[in-house]
Amino acid sequence: MSAFNIVLLSLFLCCFSINLKAQQKDFTSEVFPESKAWTNLNFYNNPDHFQFAIVSDRTGGLRPGIFAKAVEKLNLLMPEFVMSVGDFIQGYTQDSLEVNRQWDEFNQILSPLKMPFFYLPGNHDFTNDMMRNQWMERYGRDYYYFKYKNVLFITMNTSDEDETMFSEKQTDYVKRVLNENQDVRWTMIFMHHPAWSYRGNNNFTAIEEVLEGRKYTVFAGHTHRYMHSVRQNQNYYVLATTGGGSSLIGPKFGRFDHVTWVTMGDDGPQMLNLKLDGMIKHDVASEENTSLAQSLLSSTRIKSQVIINKKQENENTKAFEFSNVFAGGSAFFLVENTANKPLHFKGSFYHHHQVTPEILKFDTLIAPKSIFLKEIAISATKPFPYDGIDPLELSWTMGYEKELLEPAFELEGTFLLEINPDLKFIEITEDDIFLDNLEVSIKNPFDQLAAHYTLDGSMPSQKSPRLINPVQITKSTTINVRLFSSTEASSEVLTKEFKKVMLKKSVKAKRSKAGLSYQYYEGKFKNLPDFSTLSAKNKGIAKNLGIDVLSGDREDHFAFLFEGYIEVPETGIYTFYLYSDDGSRLLIGDEKVIDNDGSHEAQLKTGMIALQKGKHPIRLEYFEDFEGEILRLGWEIPNANRRQNIPFTAFSH
Repeated sequence: MSAFNIVLLSLFLCCFSINLKAQQKDFTSEVFPESKAWTNLNFYNNPDHFQFAIVSDRTGGLRPGIFAKAVEKLNLLMPEFVMSVGDFIQGYTQDSLEVNRQWDEFNQILSPLKMPFFYLPGNHDFTNDMMRNQWMERYGRDYYYFKYKNVLFITMNTSDEDETMFSEKQTDYVKRVLNENQDVRWTMIFMHHPAWSYRGNNNFTAIEEVLEGRKYTVFAGHTHRYMHSVRQNQNYYVLATTGGGSSLIGPKFGRFDHVTWVTMGDDGPQMLNLKLDGMIKHDVASEENTSLAQSLLSSTRIKSQVIINKKQENENTKAFEFSNVFAGGSAFFLVENTANKPLHFKGSFYHHHQVTPEILKFDTLIAPKSIFLKEIAISATKPFPYDGIDPLELSWTMGYEKELLEPAFELEGTFLLEINPDLKFIEITEDDIFLDNLEVSIKNPFDQLAAHYTLDGSMPSQKSPRLINPVQITKSTTINVRLFSSTEASSEVLTKEFKKVMLKKSVKAKRSKAGLSYQYYEGKFKNLPDFSTLSAKNKGIAKNLGIDVLSGDREDHFAFLFEGYIEVPETGIYTFYLYSDDGSRLLIGDEKVIDNDGSHEAQLKTGMIALQKGKHPIRLEYFEDFEGEILRLGWEIPNANRRQNIPFTAFSH
């Protein structure tokens, strides 16, 4: 290596070292050992790097509001400046007042832009001599150049002359600028028409001859269709639209609204097209729309009921006897909009081989704070048994009207409409045991359907009492509820048993001490074992249900038996909650309150029992199979209407 080359290499390495030090000068951290929690400190903050954006056609089928949204989002992106490829106004008129109005309107839309904007004329902006004069009065030049961080930017006017696109004067100007700036690190050419794609002489070939051998990129618009091509081993781009006329069928078709983001780095420009509807503002999910989101989620819980025309029914027997033959019926849909905005709900049924709804598609707007209820008749090709028949599938979409170029605020899915469904959406009093009497409340969301009930176990008919007010019961009772339409078609039957129980007496345990006694076992259990047949690996007094601590280092394949007393603060009916991974069981006295047995992930089960104030024997069984070890016990005190953890001070042994 020559002495001269060694000096050059030394200078380069010195400059590189200085640059790295400059990059790192603002970086501080705690002292690290030899290993570091980052890959390198070559921060991408070279002062010669920069970012700029490009906007494309706005007119030729103007879609109002799009360009204004682009300005709003460019201010969030914060490029150093914004380039353009023309067609800002509609133009094509000799009315100077109208052209002035259009320019004032466009510049008003552009006015919020925080960074420099570089105008470039399109055919809509430069249509005739009057419009040419207006352009020159407003903007001074129709083609020009500037340099930024040693990158040359040239804007050109493809409407300069009708026959050639570029006049000789403009062509000579561009060639001179190129020749006088051969030492730039890159050249950017901007124009409206993609001149390279037009046949005949338009003087661009002469400009390309001067460009040959240098690093450059060309941008154009006009076609409203995105296209990338390579000429002279350089990138040529035709941009799509920023609000101009377009079918918007998608990026693969080159038809979409966008701004182009260009990062100028060491290896030339890196380009990324940002779809306007894909640029999401920081407040897209905010406290303001949280309630809307919750309302939308609630609305998607579609309530439905199918009313069936049945044959051969014996109302005089307590046994439910009917032929289970489907000849036809009606489906009822209920969607509640709890939001303060209209909710758009549309759906379509998939094809079904045995039944056909009279309406295959629907599209409706549900008013704020209102309920949408739809009845759709269903017919069968011929009567058939409906037990086990596949459900009708409804493809649905619901959501709120979205703002221009903002993400859709909607959800979609598939709802299964059971032909022979349970009455899932009839709300009936949850408590199923009582001491003296119980008021049973039953809510029917389908007010077009009459609910009839019986208390003697028989099949409800339209002659049975209609359910309007809560039902008072004073003894163990089985309630059957059935819905009827005005055509006497009916639903299936909802059955629930309510049991009158005796109060479980408390016991005396004066010498009991705090905590529960426990026995710990090991083994590969898939269900709760018979603990009487096992030998405990460990015993003790538990001060809490921390099974992860009590089991030591063992994470899988063990079991616990907790025994002692639970003291309840008042007399009444208690609801207990048992949450476990894997199986568990709760017994109070000799009564099994909750059975949550089996190898399963964490799941919650509940049980009710009537207890006298005071202490009651308690037995809590648990086993852990693998992956996850959870055991929690809670209760709801009578008349409290609030689930809570049981304080461990309530336990003794």
